Amino acid sequence: MSPKIFSIAEKEQLKEKMFLSGLELLKQYGMTHMSVEKIAASAGIGKSTFYNFFMSKEDFVIQLIEFNRSRFWKAVADMLGEREKLSVAESKQVLAAIINDQDSVYQYLTTEDEKKLAAADPDSSTADIVEETETLKRLFLMFEDVREDIDYGVTANLLKILAITAENRYALHESAYERTQEKLFELLYGCIFKEGKNG
Repeated sequence: MSPKIFSIAEKEQLKEKMFLSGLELLKQYGMTHMSVEKIAASAGIGKSTFYNFFMSKEDFVIQLIEFNRSRFWKAVADMLGEREKLSVAESKQVLAAIINDQDSVYQYLTTEDEKKLAAADPDSSTADIVEETETLKRLFLMFEDVREDIDYGVTANLLKILAITAENRYALHESAYERTQEKLFELLYGCIFKEGKNG
């Protein structure tokens, strides 16, 4: 039996189906126990078809992260609509979603998983300060009342601290977690929005 030939549209649909089902498997099993066989079965394809799209499970997860990034930018653009800027309240929703989105891949990755991803693609996994700054600038151009003297390094670090806090919630005092997150967000908002606009 000859291999199935997919059109470009079919390939994109199949990749999206693999990403969506793979994300659910990642939530359920973690990267270590999310096998290629499980991803292929959940997408209704054979294992060999999976390898037509991805070199490895690590390659799949790296591309899943990119897929989620694209979804994020589309959601922000949809929220913006025809307007030039999001209100401060809407901007805060976007920032909270970055940290608390249940579909964020990072919260399901262990330190070992992140090392495997870095080994699979050292160029894309290395934190690039210039790239992070450009991403934040792109995002903040869509926000109203952003400070002119914004410190992108501090802002990026606060976002990372919030993400690390969310990913390691189990290690914190559970009864104070929400209050801790609120305080960290207040600090973040103070770094981003003009005085009097971050409350």
